[in-house]
Amino acid sequence: MDDPRTESQLLQGFHVLEEGTWRWTARQFIVILRPPPGSAQTGARLELMLNIPDVVMKELGAVTLSAVAGSSSLAPEKYTAAGNYVYSRDVPANALAGDNVTIDFALDNAIPAGKIERRELGLIVTSVGLVSKSSK
Repeated sequence: MDDPRTESQLLQGFHVLEEGTWRWTARQFIVILRPPPGSAQTGARLELMLNIPDVVMKELGAVTLSAVAGSSSLAPEKYTAAGNYVYSRDVPANALAGDNVTIDFALDNAIPAGKIERRELGLIVTSVGLVSKSSK
């Protein structure tokens, strides 16, 4: 999140960098990532490092995160407590055949703009990337 060279990969739904390391998201957020070498044959693993702050749990009770990699839907995950998490899902090889893949993330709920801040608040992201399955 903090590398200025990769900021162009944050296509939509990310707020400004905070404390030099993380960003709030909106309810929907989109990244474009370069698949690891060989992943068009073997697939890859999507890893989103995130934090669900106390304020989100107090306002919403729970949130469910889902993602679509290219045209492949990835399994959602429900978060019912504040804390740090890794949303980690296998991405099929056919979604990784090009030079890059768009990942569309969506929360089932977010804190509306104006409720706490002027902006819509979903969750906090510290990093996102695709990892080669062969490196695991």
